[in-house]
Amino acid sequence: MNSKTVKTVKTVIAGFAALSMVGCSQQTASSGTVSTALTMTGSSQASTIAKYKIEHPWLNLFMPAAMALPAPAMTDASGANVTLSKAWVVVKEVELEMTEQVSSAEDDGAEDSIEFSGPFVVDLLSAAPTSFGVAEVPAGVYRRIKMKLEKDAVLPAEAPMGLAGNSIYFEATVAGNQLTYSADDGTEFKISGAGGINLGESSNVLMAIKLADLFKMIDLSGVTSNVNITSSNRVAGVNLCPLIDSSAQDLYTCFRKGLEAAGKLGKDDDGDCEIEEHEDEVED
Repeated sequence: MNSKTVKTVKTVIAGFAALSMVGCSQQTASSGTVSTALTMTGSSQASTIAKYKIEHPWLNLFMPAAMALPAPAMTDASGANVTLSKAWVVVKEVELEMTEQVSSAEDDGAEDSIEFSGPFVVDLLSAAPTSFGVAEVPAGVYRRIKMKLEKDAVLPAEAPMGLAGNSIYFEATVAGNQLTYSADDGTEFKISGAGGINLGESSNVLMAIKLADLFKMIDLSGVTSNVNITSSNRVAGVNLCPLIDSSAQDLYTCFRKGLEAAGKLGKDDDGDCEIEEHEDEVED
């Protein structure tokens, strides 16, 4: 029998009682497990996740504790002005693991992990992050997160038309030219690091894509007219994103791999609904 400890959280979480266990406060672990709430957002800041304060803790049942700021005018690697207007991803599942690297034990299914199952349709420019729910996880230090992106036939009404049939969809203006990026195939990326997140108490775990960092690592100077970047129109170039992948030969690859490079995972230790420098985090 597979000995891997995997707990699945469905999109619909069982009632407000589960959510009320984890707000902007922590609870002591019991029976070797801790309640962990996972949310995903985008951040227009270079290395932070934006947040807002909620005066009454019970409002966390209806409002998440952190939010993403709409992306301002950013720049790419060449210094060209970039304004991002849409950034959506469809997440099939997320898995937190205690190991940083893939091991034979993990391949055999013996590695403890926790899985949040979707699909979750995430607007990275939303005023509030997307909740992936609450799960009881084994207490320990988590050093790796894997995320699977996959297109889904059912999308919310507010999702852009460009997300239909795709797992990733971006719309932006680059030096006055319209740019879209869409990925129609499933992909998996991970965020791992030696530091890790110590889940010894009930926690809010925040996962963010640092959008300003993503564009800053990609040279879009070759975009001189309106362009749709897709799996069939990859837009070739040279030295497009060396900080992401020095071997990348097209913008499609840069964006796809850049999501991993710009990813960050952290928790709110002190209950102020913000990831701070002194708090646990994992970052590629």
